[in-house]
Amino acid sequence: MSKYWMAFIGVLALTTVVVAQPQTVTAIRFYGSQSDGSTVLPAEQILSVMQTQVGGVFDEERLREDAEAIQKLYEQQGYPLARVVGFERQTDGTVIVRIAEGMIRGVRVTGNRRTRSSAILRNLQLRPGEIYSLPKLQRERERLGRLPYLKDVQVAPEPADELGQVLVNIIVDELNTTQLAAAVGYTSRRGWLGYVEFSDSNLFGGGQSLQLQWQRGTFFYDGGPEEGEQRQAYLFQYTDPFLTDWGLTIGIKAYDLQSVFRPSFSQTDVTLRTFEKRRGYTLLLGKQWSDHLQVTATFRNDEVDYDDAPPYLLSFGQKVQNRGRVVAPGVQVQYDSRDNRINPRGGILALGRWEAAQRSWGGDFAFDRATLDLRGYWPAPRDGTFALRAVTGFATRDLPLSESFWLGGFDLRGYEFDEFRGDRMVLFSGEMRFPLLEGIQGVVFLDAGDAWRRGESVQLNVGGGVGVRFFTPFGAIRLDVAAGKRRVFTYVTLGQPF
Repeated sequence: MSKYWMAFIGVLALTTVVVAQPQTVTAIRFYGSQSDGSTVLPAEQILSVMQTQVGGVFDEERLREDAEAIQKLYEQQGYPLARVVGFERQTDGTVIVRIAEGMIRGVRVTGNRRTRSSAILRNLQLRPGEIYSLPKLQRERERLGRLPYLKDVQVAPEPADELGQVLVNIIVDELNTTQLAAAVGYTSRRGWLGYVEFSDSNLFGGGQSLQLQWQRGTFFYDGGPEEGEQRQAYLFQYTDPFLTDWGLTIGIKAYDLQSVFRPSFSQTDVTLRTFEKRRGYTLLLGKQWSDHLQVTATFRNDEVDYDDAPPYLLSFGQKVQNRGRVVAPGVQVQYDSRDNRINPRGGILALGRWEAAQRSWGGDFAFDRATLDLRGYWPAPRDGTFALRAVTGFATRDLPLSESFWLGGFDLRGYEFDEFRGDRMVLFSGEMRFPLLEGIQGVVFLDAGDAWRRGESVQLNVGGGVGVRFFTPFGAIRLDVAAGKRRVFTYVTLGQPF
């Protein structure tokens, strides 16, 4: 064989060896769906589930397995729409991994008939251009579920026109937020009674709330006029939860209140607070600082007296001492992670209030008053709920009767209304709530608490019993039967106690 043929065969053999030699991976780069091209997960985390590594050999079969591992990682981290859409091998050995992570193209609201879509969307932190994330969507559902005008919220994605993008549908079921209650009655002893209340927690389709209340009745008590005392009460309250783009909440409450009705049975009709007259207003200005935290500044201006109280309850000197104007700026801090405001089954509510009444602002009293209210809810077997509450309060300086802590009745069940009074207070309540029938809930509860004056010792008063909750389109109706230390009481009112 000539030397030319030998040279040709050698070159051919050398060329074949070079082509068949595997290429080494010199670098791995990831490109995702975020605006800067980065991935929502760190590159190190994605690389940790891949078989292909820097310094290894480029292998297409192994890269296909890597694609499945990457998609599984994204799904475990709450990004179920992420897909590996391609690998690129560059001449210098760099491997490019392109991931369509599921970018949100748009958000739209459906199912709303009265509520404006903008009122729902402004409560969302979800924005177009973000990556579709199940944990974040769950937080958005919980946030919307706490709105007092929505009954249920569902989130459903659908593919957009472009690959790797989705449209997020917020499907809402609205509550009936308008309530009108009216009653009229006549008794031989009390004469004609009347009650009208209108409330709406979604007045203009933007979450504004309005409450109007009027009561009239004839009140009889020992030592009072033989024909009875005519009483009327008025209440106006308006709140706008999103006045500006800054998320400010404003509210005003004006009232001229007297005790007209007691919505309960088996209890003493007349207590000292029965004769309290309170006229004035309260202003609110708040801001939502995070998903769960809201801070509100308050200003209250009340004129209070007990002038109609009979002498056996309050002497003339005590009436003069407790008559006057309360001017009290304050602050309220609320942390609310409950999954539902009407009938929560999970989450906590922490509410702290502080007021400082001032004489320098035109008031007749000077005192500090603070309360802390903690509530927790946990799911129980058979769709039940275990609910706990702890409340404490204290006040300083010349606290008038109108600002004292009163316990007994709806809060401390098994005792007379307002049976305990003081400038210190503590209350513990526990309830086991469980479904009986559709729309009907049974309750077993235990309360313990006391209100006492400075220098006195605390003595917990314990009461317990059973109750029923009827959930109607107009709200929950509560019926409780409770036994304390001396007797059994029956209470009928609206809503859960906490």
